[in-house]
Amino acid sequence: MNGIQSLFDKICLLNQEYKRLEDEKGESYNLFKVIDMTSNETSVHSAFLADLLNPKGLHHMGDTFLRLFTDEFLNGMSFSTETAIVEREKYIGPVTATTGGRLDIIVTDANRKAIIIENKIYASDQENQLIRYHNYAEKNTSEHKLFYLSLDGTVHDEDKTAKHDNKELIEEEHYFTISYESDILKWLEQCREKVVDKPLIREGISHYINLIKHLTNQTMSKEMEKDLKDLILENPKYIQNLGIIREAINISVVELQRRFWELLKEKMEEFNNDVNKYSVIEDKTYRYALDEKEDRINKYYKGNLNNKRYGFEFLVKECGKYAIRYAVRMDEPMVYGFFIIGEKGNKRKISNDPKFNNIINIISESLPIYKPDKAGYYLGEIDWDSKQPEFINLQFKKLDSETLYALSNMDETVSKIADSIKRDIDVLRKKTKDLYY
Repeated sequence: MNGIQSLFDKICLLNQEYKRLEDEKGESYNLFKVIDMTSNETSVHSAFLADLLNPKGLHHMGDTFLRLFTDEFLNGMSFSTETAIVEREKYIGPVTATTGGRLDIIVTDANRKAIIIENKIYASDQENQLIRYHNYAEKNTSEHKLFYLSLDGTVHDEDKTAKHDNKELIEEEHYFTISYESDILKWLEQCREKVVDKPLIREGISHYINLIKHLTNQTMSKEMEKDLKDLILENPKYIQNLGIIREAINISVVELQRRFWELLKEKMEEFNNDVNKYSVIEDKTYRYALDEKEDRINKYYKGNLNNKRYGFEFLVKECGKYAIRYAVRMDEPMVYGFFIIGEKGNKRKISNDPKFNNIINIISESLPIYKPDKAGYYLGEIDWDSKQPEFINLQFKKLDSETLYALSNMDETVSKIADSIKRDIDVLRKKTKDLYY
């Protein structure tokens, strides 16, 4: 145990030293973080990527960056980069079960070949989204590659976006997954090499590379990585204990999240009084985070595909045959929001029914940080681009530095979240006190 403690102490000291050097050199400065535009898919990420891919982009490098992309990702599909046209948010018709929507990025050439990129930073998948985009490409292009781009290269909800009735899109055949974490970072570094003598473009790409590393929790420098490896691998005692150290970290990560849910439950129950209740609903109508039999938290870190979006739900108001609930769900990022549940709890995806527009309008006017989701699950969910200070975007899987700092001050963090949930529930209870269906 003394050896393990010694290793952890040395790692902490190493991290502190490299953080000091980083601050001295100004390497932690990032324009995207300064202007608080780190996760906006449309205005930041799609805009930046689309401009690099555009032969007529503001970089004035012609099709240099696009050729690097096609060489890296098209795998044999020929594409005329010199004739390419790039569009963002391309409207392809009203949304139905199998058609319509907006393409985040589409690049087409003179031969009607297309590169389509569905860009996901934190937004959830929309219903049949990949199905709709695939159908559009099949009808309107001579050949295409449909890419699903996410931070880690995984589809958030494959059943929701790539399956409809008897049709199922197959990865590596109908669509291809790429990640910011490795694929886009590699491409960006190749792009930066091409502009080594153009300082403004080079530094712009560098800032974006640092942003991607921040979002994918890759902030360790190459120098620190080497020192860390040397520290461990040159000490036989540390090598002998690597197994138990890894196990200790895995156990700690699970327990850290468990304490978050337990403390949030405790804080919310402290608000209960004779008039209003804020207790967590503990039943089988949803995936309750602290269900001991299901052991959801442990499964979350083991990649169980059926263990998504568990959390807590709170009753806001009974409205006759419907009820308004507030949900806190595990996802990347966390989901906080209001939704409608049907009679006897058997209807959940009904929040986009026009009959509930009055509630959506009340939320939009009284609680503007909540936005309705297009899939119909939420009357309003936290919009992480709204610059709201009340909620903390905890990344339990990535465990970035902001999340770990917040969780190291667990009581203060959870108290702040609980206070915000209570306040917002109270607002909607007051605004809908006479509502009945």
